[in-house]
Amino acid sequence: MSTESARAFYQKVSTDEAFANQLRNADSDDQRFATIQAAGYDFTPEEWATVVDQIKQSNDQELSESQLEAVSGGLTTLPLGDGSVRALYGVVSSTELS
Repeated sequence: MSTESARAFYQKVSTDEAFANQLRNADSDDQRFATIQAAGYDFTPEEWATVVDQIKQSNDQELSESQLEAVSGGLTTLPLGDGSVRALYGVVSSTELS
């Protein structure tokens, strides 16, 4: 897990519309999480927050629409099989859409 992975994920989601749509259109949080992992990303919520803060500080201007979409959506949690929960930031779950 690393901030480098979180930054790479941010770049991918904000520049690759097909990947962003794949995450948005996932049928479940499990599928969304599997897509993120299959793409090679692994980071903690703290690492994600650090990257978002760094990006905000480096931009003296407002975020673009794609940047806002990449970081919006609040917090979605993904229950893991071992009883723990993984946070997914910037991903809208199907329950948030209804």
